[in-house]
Order: sequence, then structure tokens, then C-alpha cells
Amino acid sequence: MPVDVPRQVDHKARRDQIAEALLDIVADHGLEAISVRAVAAQAGVSAGRIQHYFANKDELLAYAIEYQDWLVQQRWNEQAWPEGEPTPREALRWVLLETIPRDDRRRREWLVGVAYLIRMLANPKLRALYVDGLPRLYQLLADLVRTAQEAGDIAPDRDPDMEAELLFGLADSQGPPVVLGLRTPEQATAAIDYYLDHLFQ
Repeated sequence: MPVDVPRQVDHKARRDQIAEALLDIVADHGLEAISVRAVAAQAGVSAGRIQHYFANKDELLAYAIEYQDWLVQQRWNEQAWPEGEPTPREALRWVLLETIPRDDRRRREWLVGVAYLIRMLANPKLRALYVDGLPRLYQLLADLVRTAQEAGDIAPDRDPDMEAELLFGLADSQGPPVVLGLRTPEQATAAIDYYLDHLFQ
């Protein structure tokens, strides 16, 4: 007599499915549109399923933004570089272009980030995610500049920490005009390349 074998449940996949639904809603309608019922409908699951995995709305919001960060990290891990490892310039360019809403995926990420920013002011847990992440990004940019200096690709008199500030500021400023249709993603990319051309010798 055949024995029914219980199916193993991939709990992370279910949480990720719910996070995807939440991120879609936030990008399209803002955080004010988030409710258990709305996320359940978007994800195609029951409200009880969401409440099973997330104790409250803030826990769901925190998981979703961490999931979005994980997606970006996965793109980096899956990026194919011609020589196996990126040069400092290639790595800098990749990181900076990831912040520009130049396609549907990155547009969603940008809109979610903007929506979360206001919420972070009143939510210590969400704020901690941002406060922890931004210095790491600045450090990554500065370290890449230093590596390029050691290779002789950037002049030694350039301040890596200040260059990190300028690079991030340039990339971050491209988001609003691109989303509003005032600039194209190609124009934003050209601005990044223009600065890198002048930074690298």
C-alpha cells in the first residue's frame, strides 16, 4: 500500500513570494496601500498565510526590503565579467548604475526605496537597515577608488572618501528625473560614464 510522503514546504520561497507582492504594491501605490488583505490578494494566498509567516506589518515591511537588497546582491553574484573579475572601474560603474531606475526591476527598487524612506523616520528597525547599509556602500565605493589608485588608474591626490561621496551623489541624483521622464536612462548612464572618464587617468 503506497504511503503518502508529506511535501516539504519551502518557507523561504513562500516568504519571498509575499515580499514580491508587497514590493509590487509599494512601487505602484505607495506604502499607504499596504494591508494584509491587499498583499494576500497580490500574492494569491490567504491572509492567514501571511499572518502565519509575519507577526505584524512592520515585520513584513522589514523582510521585504531585506529581500530586495538580497536580489541586488544576487545580481552582483551572477554578473558575468569578461576577464572573470571586474576591474575597479567596471565594479564602480556597475554599483552606480544599479541605483538608477533604468529598467522595470530597478525602477521598482528605486520607487520602493523612496517610499520606505519616510517610514524609516518613524520606524527604528527599518531605519537601522538604511543606517547600516549606506555607510557600507560609501566604503565600497571608496575602497574601489583606492584599489584603482594602487593600480595607477586614478591620480594619487584624489581623496577616496570624497570621491565616494561625489560618485554616490551623482548616481543618486539621476533617479527622480529618470522616473519623471525628464531624462532617459541612457542620459543618466552617460553622466556616470562622463565622470568616470575624468576620474580615471
